[in-house]
Amino acid sequence: MDIDNLKWIQKVEAPPFLFTRIQQKIESEKLERMPNKMAVILNFCIVIVLIINVMVFIGSKTKSVFTESYAQSIHLISNNSLYE
Repeated sequence: MDIDNLKWIQKVEAPPFLFTRIQQKIESEKLERMPNKMAVILNFCIVIVLIINVMVFIGSKTKSVFTESYAQSIHLISNNSLYE
């Protein structure tokens, strides 16, 4: 592309009401803020879900250790060592 061709481009005149229309559109599409009460309730629910997840995660570790020791005690898990 030759830069000399750019000198032939003419400036376009915008209608005078265009800027006000753009401003009106921006104002009409502004996002509304979430009410404070709803934000507090949402944060509380998220914290409750996180606490439940942590409790389930910790409980699953304990349960798997118990299940593994029980399975070994009734010889359901094969032991791969050659010498006991």
